[in-house]
Amino acid sequence: MTLPVTIAIAAAYGLLFGSFLTVVVDRVPRGASIVRPGSACGACGLRLGARDLVPVFSWVAQRGRCRRCCSDIGVEPLVLEVTTAGLFALFAWHFRSTWELVAFCALGAGLVALTAIDLRTKRLPREITYATAAVGAPLLVVAALVRHEPQRIWTMACGAGIALAITLAIYVVSRGGMGDGDVRLAPLLGMYLGWLNPGLVPVGLLFGFFAGALVGGLLLVAGRAGRTTAIPLGPFLALGTVAAVFCGQAAVDALLRR
Repeated sequence: MTLPVTIAIAAAYGLLFGSFLTVVVDRVPRGASIVRPGSACGACGLRLGARDLVPVFSWVAQRGRCRRCCSDIGVEPLVLEVTTAGLFALFAWHFRSTWELVAFCALGAGLVALTAIDLRTKRLPREITYATAAVGAPLLVVAALVRHEPQRIWTMACGAGIALAITLAIYVVSRGGMGDGDVRLAPLLGMYLGWLNPGLVPVGLLFGFFAGALVGGLLLVAGRAGRTTAIPLGPFLALGTVAAVFCGQAAVDALLRR
């Protein structure tokens, strides 16, 4: 399978998973089932059919509104679908058609959902974190065995431990400045980065902390936040992890050459 075809297929799956994530992001924080009842308009209760659920196309065709009551459904569904598709495409470009591509797409879907929820509610539901780990860990193990590199199973466990140790130490020192949801998320991120290279774990966390501090500083300067304003860290940890997947090794190599 050629690379462009792999990327196109991954993006198509990303659109489908992104559409499903709109349900996850809406229902999981409320403790509702993601399976039943079916999707419906929040304003008029219209049960959504196939023509309402085609990723991106349905939103564009209906101009972001319910086809019966014309209430605004917001831009979030479109953002989730496009973001997930873009992330899947990037992973396909990076990993090609391999088992690790499937594993990292599982991570991407989980991070998109967690980021959206954390930005909205300042929470990282453990159900999504644990579900992503439960799906991703076996896939990473399979990918390691297929590559005939079983040592990666050990390095992924090591990465999870490193990430947990770092964030737990920060959690204790900051006396709650870091949320416990961030601490639960860290081993998942460390597991994936450790599978690639345990040295990427602190790099990914550092990227995330730096991005969070930068955005927090900009919001403070712009008057959009105060010194005691809580800024969700989860999205930045997710961003740092993705950045480390693509360019973290270059950062590690640069440090080792010094």
